[in-house]
Amino acid sequence: MHYSIRDSLIKSPIRPLAGAIYHLLVGMEMLGVRMMDRLRPVSTESDYISLDQVTALVKTFERPAILRRLLQSIKRFYPDLKVIVVDDSRDSIPIEGTEWVTLPFDSGVSKGRSVGLSRIKTPFTLLLDDDFIFYRKTGLREALSEMEKYPEIDIMGGVVQKLPFFTVGDYRYGGMYRTQAESLYPKGSKIGPYPVYDKVPNFYIARTERLRLVDWDPRIKRIDHAEFFTRAKGVLTTVMNNKLRCLHANTPFDRHYMKFREDHREDVKVIHQKFYPDL
Repeated sequence: MHYSIRDSLIKSPIRPLAGAIYHLLVGMEMLGVRMMDRLRPVSTESDYISLDQVTALVKTFERPAILRRLLQSIKRFYPDLKVIVVDDSRDSIPIEGTEWVTLPFDSGVSKGRSVGLSRIKTPFTLLLDDDFIFYRKTGLREALSEMEKYPEIDIMGGVVQKLPFFTVGDYRYGGMYRTQAESLYPKGSKIGPYPVYDKVPNFYIARTERLRLVDWDPRIKRIDHAEFFTRAKGVLTTVMNNKLRCLHANTPFDRHYMKFREDHREDVKVIHQKFYPDL
């Protein structure tokens, strides 16, 4: 089910059947991933930075089962990882083992991430969406060690593999809004083995204090990604690490969630005012 076909099926009369097939495919793939995870060799952790140096920040909304799936995957591989969850669902029910922050209903992703960031006390922040999944190739400890090795890196992005086809976006030419800012390092150059990008997926490790220099605009509730990295250009140095990985299983057939997720009208107005005031 290619993504263009999937998007067409979401609006078609056979939506219920298409949704069932989609969830069946993802479920079967997740079962296969779990089986392979069990075969993962035990790595030597003494060479890597301690996880007490990083806090995972997760913004969630109206998807408790999807959030639990992420948290369970974190617990399997990184049980000592501190997690802050910011939830603006209508019925926010805290999950044990996390630092839980409840916001008013539909406060938005940017407000949630900003509030969560204000609570982080560790040198590093790991930004996550609630529909991500950790697995045997996530490589968090290794990536943290690389961040420590190269202090000039502010953000280290990772690869997000989208199920059901394990597709990966190409962020070398990631879309940005109009800006006069110049990158601190030329795009395409390298810091160590890591290429410099202007934009990476919303799956990255960042230096907490540097991340606070940009933060998120609380007026933008849904489409924060390009807006954040447009403002980060010239302020933060961002690289891509292809060995830092997660899986992504989103919920395109969830009518309730998508009703909010696809409402971009107010965000577009704010973005237009910020970046294209003369048009």
